[in-house]
Amino acid sequence: MKVFLNSIIGELARKDFAYIQLFQQYGIDFYCNGDRTLQEAISNSKVDFDEVLSEIKLIQEKEKASLYKVDVETWPLDLLADYIQKTHHKFTDQILVKLRKEMEVMISSNVQEKEILERIHAPFDSLAKELGAHMKREELILFPAIRRMLINVAKREPINNSVENPVDQMMHEHQSQDMLLREIRSVLQNYEVNKSQSSEYIKFLKMMKELDLDLSLHLHLENNILFSKALEFEFNN
Repeated sequence: MKVFLNSIIGELARKDFAYIQLFQQYGIDFYCNGDRTLQEAISNSKVDFDEVLSEIKLIQEKEKASLYKVDVETWPLDLLADYIQKTHHKFTDQILVKLRKEMEVMISSNVQEKEILERIHAPFDSLAKELGAHMKREELILFPAIRRMLINVAKREPINNSVENPVDQMMHEHQSQDMLLREIRSVLQNYEVNKSQSSEYIKFLKMMKELDLDLSLHLHLENNILFSKALEFEFNN
């Protein structure tokens, strides 16, 4: 187990979906800071070390779990970029619109959780704006650059459109988005639901949790797989 604790969490998440579920359960960032060792990630999180290790032992005893029917590690980079855009980007755009509408309605109708919603209004607005602009930059700049790079190599032409700078920018923006999301998550107490809350607020919490969980997968696919493999592809060609 000591050797295993030196494993990189982003790589664990790439190999087995069960680790993604574990990291999500304990709030361990495997997508923006996936280059940390398991030891560092657990130690720097507010979780019970032995409890997490017990969960890991259970994962090791089970068959490898997969989120997809095929191994995304084998997907061509352009296919993975298309998948991210048509699933995660689309979902994010849609749920942000719904969340903003629900929040505005609840605040104007003076639900009992109005004070809490007012506290997250500014960070949520910043998160929504950042994500919207960020995803457009990926779709209009980075993803096309990755596709052009693949075409150049297929034609045996030199790569004249390095993806290094746009990748660095996107990863930096991911950090900013994660900080805003963590602020919202903290105020909303990790989206914990109880019977005393209004039905509208419970619906809102469930949607926020959906966004949070989807973003962790979204950023994992980009940071730990697409961006990493794109940089590796460029370096090797």
